[in-house]
Amino acid sequence: MIINNPPENKSMNSQLDRIIEKIYDAAIDPKGWDSLLTEIASIVGAISGFYAGLDIRHGRGAFWYTLGHDQRITDLYNEHYLTLDPTLAHIMKFPGKAFACSEYLTDADIAASRLHTELMIPNGLRYVLSGVVNMQGSMLSFFGFQRHIGQAPFTRTEADFLQRLIPHFSKADQVAAKVITMSDAKRVAMAVLDRMDYGIVFVNQAGMIRMTNQRAEKCLESGSIIQSLFGLIRLSNLKDNDRLEEMIRAASTFDNADIQIKTIETKSISSDERTRIVVLPISRDEQKKIDDDEARVAIVISDHKQQRSMASDVLQDSYGLTAAETKVATGLANGQTQEELCENLFVSLATIKTHTQHIYRKIGVSRQADLVRLVYGLPALF
Repeated sequence: MIINNPPENKSMNSQLDRIIEKIYDAAIDPKGWDSLLTEIASIVGAISGFYAGLDIRHGRGAFWYTLGHDQRITDLYNEHYLTLDPTLAHIMKFPGKAFACSEYLTDADIAASRLHTELMIPNGLRYVLSGVVNMQGSMLSFFGFQRHIGQAPFTRTEADFLQRLIPHFSKADQVAAKVITMSDAKRVAMAVLDRMDYGIVFVNQAGMIRMTNQRAEKCLESGSIIQSLFGLIRLSNLKDNDRLEEMIRAASTFDNADIQIKTIETKSISSDERTRIVVLPISRDEQKKIDDDEARVAIVISDHKQQRSMASDVLQDSYGLTAAETKVATGLANGQTQEELCENLFVSLATIKTHTQHIYRKIGVSRQADLVRLVYGLPALF
């Protein structure tokens, strides 16, 4: 085996920025750990390495990212040698510090260590460069890089290099924990939204797509009604795009006031199929439920003839709306203004306003947006 000599301190410093960037990339996408560990091992002259999380109280690993170790060694360490590891016992006393094992383990210590004599040395490993990153309760995260029996011990230069990375590993742990939590919340949200019989697209205030359910994804893939252009949501019928952009801008400035909810009935570019587009604001509470601080607007995509889950007779039976109030409620849910309802129903604006007050009181909502959610059967998480 050809072993490269450890690089000079100057070479390490020149690679520091790239390594730090990769640490945060790996926190967001765990697939990046292989490349990260490979590069660190190359810089410090190691043949193998790992980054691990341990549950000390229960004596088992929480997560492991390894380089150059087969699963058998990892399993043996967790099951038999974790509590016998003299390097772990030492670095736990000095969290946030990186050490070369030659700084604190003598040849006599190695000869007395079951970890070394039974696991490491039989597998060709001898020297360790390690450090504890975080200790919270019984949870501990740490790294370790190893050299072959035929190599020289790690030096203080390599330990200092890893020392400079520890604050970034620590911050990356927090980022990774946040990503895991966000992923869980999104999975719950999407599991519910994927059951809906209409498409839902979440966008930011500029119209950039943040999240879609399965039905909306199919609409975007088809492109006959609605499409994504470099991540921006666009109606395939270009004449309706200006209206959609205006509606997104209006909804994204939502401040809990009762804004006018409008709809677009747009036509497919390939057929006579018509689709109703409803744009709804997203509140801070709703952002938390879908776990996306940048999502500002929800766009609901449905067949304009599609029977909504909250039909007229259900509105009357469940909430005690009169026939006149039901017509006003469904009109508002379809994006009509109070002035438009005056013309369509041949009544005065004062009458429409009175009906609206009664509708909100009977249903228990305070805004048109809430009425639209009810009539469209939008789930509680949104």
